[in-house]
Amino acid sequence: MTSLISFILIISFLIFIHELGHLLAAKWANVKVENFSIGFGPKLFSFYIGETEYALSLLPLGGYVKMQGEDVSELKTPQNNEALDPSRSYKNIPNIKKLIILFAGPFMNLVLPFILFPFIYMNGIELPKFLDQQPVVGYYEQSTEKAFFQNGDKILEINKYQIKNWRDIPKLKEKFKNIKQNILISRQNNILEITFYNNLKDKKYILDDIYPEQLPIVNQILPNSIASNVGIEKSDRILNMNGKNINSWYQISKILNEENLFKYEIQLQRNDQVITKNIRFEKESVKKVLGITPLVNSEVSNFSIIESFNLGWKDSVRSINLIYNGIIGLFSDFFSTDSSLSKIKNSIAGPISIAKYSGVAAEKGLNSILQFLIIISINLGIINLLPIPLLDGGHIFFTSIEMITRRKINPKIQNFANRTGFALLITLMLFAVYNDIVNL
Repeated sequence: MTSLISFILIISFLIFIHELGHLLAAKWANVKVENFSIGFGPKLFSFYIGETEYALSLLPLGGYVKMQGEDVSELKTPQNNEALDPSRSYKNIPNIKKLIILFAGPFMNLVLPFILFPFIYMNGIELPKFLDQQPVVGYYEQSTEKAFFQNGDKILEINKYQIKNWRDIPKLKEKFKNIKQNILISRQNNILEITFYNNLKDKKYILDDIYPEQLPIVNQILPNSIASNVGIEKSDRILNMNGKNINSWYQISKILNEENLFKYEIQLQRNDQVITKNIRFEKESVKKVLGITPLVNSEVSNFSIIESFNLGWKDSVRSINLIYNGIIGLFSDFFSTDSSLSKIKNSIAGPISIAKYSGVAAEKGLNSILQFLIIISINLGIINLLPIPLLDGGHIFFTSIEMITRRKINPKIQNFANRTGFALLITLMLFAVYNDIVNL
């Protein structure tokens, strides 16, 4: 029940934000908006503000803004038989205003992360305690012929800049990755200097190779992941993978992805018992992941308003970029001979999965809900901009063609495209629902 209520509230809010963009843009363009609805189907309740009817409808999987002149004859209104003002009809406004109205919905979805991310930081987020501690090497991933570090090395300076904590290391990366790096360390109570010379081709930041101590203890298991399917549990300690002892969490990814293997035997310590799990990846897997997160000692960190907006801006840009690349990659897989059905299935989540994840987010608190809202909002914004008929992107595509050619598109062609787009969207929805049911 928590999942269902959370799902309805989250989806309704995001639809409201999306349709609000269309509404405000239409009002700005002086187009008469007849109806504004959250949801489809029978109206649960409605009211008028001015000339616009605002409604909440039964089915919460969408919404709409009905504008005068969108798709009906506009000689007269059926209600009062009075002549309409052609200048307030959507079909009669300039194409540039149509594009603004069409783009405004997805734009609102893509703006939302820039508003919500700062609130997450201002509310306080849990961060690993080691970030504020003096960097001590807990794991060294050697990527050069010469070994520079040992476990236990304390990083003191790089090129005369004092290193106070782990946060300072990435801050200095762009400054020093293209030049010689002199690193002052403390090793077994002795002060040593490490010198790393970049070659002319590959510019490297040698401090990228060091990691803090992180024991291989499982904290969370992602739903429907390989770890979940084989029965790995929270607090399990990974002891061994394919005969190799695991002393650091960072070894797990290295072993999984540096070996040309798809079968692994994993030994776990659970309480006082040693358990063996066998896992298998499909050969098409681009990156092999178990679907687990480490147990990290963390504490709540609070940020100022300026810090929150700065970090929120960076997170928003990064999230939009990642989700955009993921969606484009997914659609590319549909037309690629190298992709597999299982790979595509693992990338698609339908309403059942979204409802389940929204319930999980609600149980974890406000920040988790905001993060979930951000992810779904970005997906909604980007997908709606794809040039698929019936979506905003499809309308933008046709309107752009009319702007370029200065000719109206043949209604028969547009109707055929809309029917094709409708069939594609229904097929994707049914596939997503089927995928959800299979993975329950």
